Amino acid sequence: MTVLNLDIPAFLRDYWQKKPCVLRNALPDFVDFIDEHELAGLAMEPELDSRVISKQEQGWSIQQGPFEDFAACQGQWTLLVQGVDRYLDEASELMDWFNFIPNWRVDDLMISFAVPGAGVGPHVDQYDVFLLQGKGSRRWRVGAPEGLTTTQPAKGLCQVETFTPLIDCELQPGDILYIPPGWPHDGVTLADSLTYSIGFRAPDQPQLGNYLAEHLQTLSAAPERYTDPALTHSDSPAEVPDRQLQALKSLLHRAIDANSFSKSLLTMLSEQGIEPDTGEPADSQLLQDCLANDGRLVKLPGCRPLLNETFPDCLFINGEVVNFSAQNYPIMCKLVAQPDIDRSDMAAAPDELDIFCTFTTLVNMGYWEF
Repeated sequence: MTVLNLDIPAFLRDYWQKKPCVLRNALPDFVDFIDEHELAGLAMEPELDSRVISKQEQGWSIQQGPFEDFAACQGQWTLLVQGVDRYLDEASELMDWFNFIPNWRVDDLMISFAVPGAGVGPHVDQYDVFLLQGKGSRRWRVGAPEGLTTTQPAKGLCQVETFTPLIDCELQPGDILYIPPGWPHDGVTLADSLTYSIGFRAPDQPQLGNYLAEHLQTLSAAPERYTDPALTHSDSPAEVPDRQLQALKSLLHRAIDANSFSKSLLTMLSEQGIEPDTGEPADSQLLQDCLANDGRLVKLPGCRPLLNETFPDCLFINGEVVNFSAQNYPIMCKLVAQPDIDRSDMAAAPDELDIFCTFTTLVNMGYWEF
């Protein structure tokens, strides 16, 4: 298997969320596991988010999928398909090369195909991204994050005005360009090109606020309410004393600091929008028999569960919680990170019966399969 040619500690220390960089030959001998025709087939699937961005003499245009045909592919055009790692095993395996970034930060894999001269224009992303070059080649320009002017040449297409490049390079197959959030970049295809965009997420305050509101609405107990039994007379009814303002903010702090919110937050962060297929229910004996006969358990493509030591008996997966024995926490951290599991992996569990029961549940939920 190809190994990521990257000094990970040095990269995290010097570049991650700090500045962009070009990683030459990061995936030596990388071979595309998809071509433009297969990508076009995925763009016809309603489960996947796809779009075509084109530039012609009359300007920019954007069409959303799913597509029945590709009449939209006119001029200098790019086809983009999101979430491919949840659909193809090979795409999910590609994402595993970047598992030095925690699961909860991972968004998805977008694959794009572009003809010569095409791109999506100079723009800024609010997330970290690794741009892996597949077949063909692209010229990339990356600028500084200051002094940018935004523009919208077509509805749904956000760009920035021309910037002075700090990086101006051509990517060949196996090369990677890393870009932190907020840095403007512009890629133009030189020869028919496939690009694999490994994107990451970082919740902002409004999103975290929505998580808190959703959590508070699901509490079975009555929420804590503001009280002021020590209220004193005031000659200024319009004034809100600082002590009362702080008391209101303390209500929110206590809600945020509660273990119940931590658990809800982990559950919501694990949500991936995956809709697994479930087959005939299995029992733990069937699982044991399968593994005893050299069978393996394989994780659903794109499935990235979460664990947290504060809740050592909980696996957070796709917005759900699966309970298991807390003494199996260390082995669970190892098992859920593996693409597949065999009998010897299971045998390392302190509570072997519990681990079989846990993975039987996960098989029946559709997140692992024989």
